[in-house]
Amino acid sequence: MTQVVLPEINFLETDAQKLVTDIISTYENLEGRKLAQADPLRLIFLSCASVITKQNVAINDAAKQNLLYYARGNVLKHKGAEFDTPILEATAATTTLRMHLSAPLSSSRIIKAGELLATSNEGAIFFVSTHDAVIETTDLFVDINLKCTVVGPEGNDFIIGEINSLVKPLPYIDRVENITVSAGGAYEEDEESYRNRIFLAPEKLSNAGPTGAYEYYARSASPLISDIYVDSPSEGHVHISVLLQGGTLPTEEVINAVHEKVNDRTVRPLTDFVTVGAPETNTYVLDVSYFIETNAVDKTLIHQKIEKAIDEYEKWQSSKIGRDINPSKLISDCIKAGAKRVDVKSPIFTVINKGQVAICSQRNVVFGGVEDD
Repeated sequence: MTQVVLPEINFLETDAQKLVTDIISTYENLEGRKLAQADPLRLIFLSCASVITKQNVAINDAAKQNLLYYARGNVLKHKGAEFDTPILEATAATTTLRMHLSAPLSSSRIIKAGELLATSNEGAIFFVSTHDAVIETTDLFVDINLKCTVVGPEGNDFIIGEINSLVKPLPYIDRVENITVSAGGAYEEDEESYRNRIFLAPEKLSNAGPTGAYEYYARSASPLISDIYVDSPSEGHVHISVLLQGGTLPTEEVINAVHEKVNDRTVRPLTDFVTVGAPETNTYVLDVSYFIETNAVDKTLIHQKIEKAIDEYEKWQSSKIGRDINPSKLISDCIKAGAKRVDVKSPIFTVINKGQVAICSQRNVVFGGVEDD
């Protein structure tokens, strides 16, 4: 669902000079005389205009926040409440821990939720069990879901096998290891993402399985999600592609969270078969040289701005599913950052399929030197 581009709106005049002119003109018309520049009344009117301007700015801002596009903070949360769409709270990272037994047990054992605490060798971040785990006498290993003890992204990206220590060792456990990369930890949903979900919220009222409804529910699975693409490759089949913030491909944990959300019986139409995954990647090589004008005042600062512009372009290119590979955007950003000339050997303009995302596979950025204008 595409948002309509709306014009800027103001409810009250906030230009102080216009207010001064209006006040003085009104007085002069009523009194039938012109105010001299040194007239004391002019100073009084200037003071009044200043107060009125401040009031108008405050009133104008409050009035604009009644519109979704401008709403922020608690006002935005109230707008979400109107559509039964609360903001996504900060979440903790999750992973799956596999516990290998030293030998089969003579009797079954239960590890209650919250009793198991695991960490990596560094021991700075801890993960706790989220459910009861039963170890049967026939088990050689048992898998248990863990959740980070702190919310936010700090618990993300522990690679397979990195969480390998129990804070309180169990005598019948030989070793432990996480078998999935930890993921799903995020701060509270940012306002722009929340605003987009509120905009999509009316779509969930349909029970026919529209694209917007699937997008709404998929985005509701995690604050980390930045883009969703919903496709129906055949009748009765729906595939949802998920992309995370910064153009990161989703982990298994996030994919499972989205799958669970969109397959809820109150969400998915009975006849739909819904699958979730990462978008197909279309890789490109970033090979660019840039030049700075000889007479540039602060070449070091320009260097930094251009390098930042290239970094931002790479993130921009991979932050939306179906976005064409567009080197013109890279050239424009570098010129705005202060480059005199930009030579992009790669990539060339490439049309990206709707379900694909462009990912940089190799990067070569070269400062070509200085040139006269």
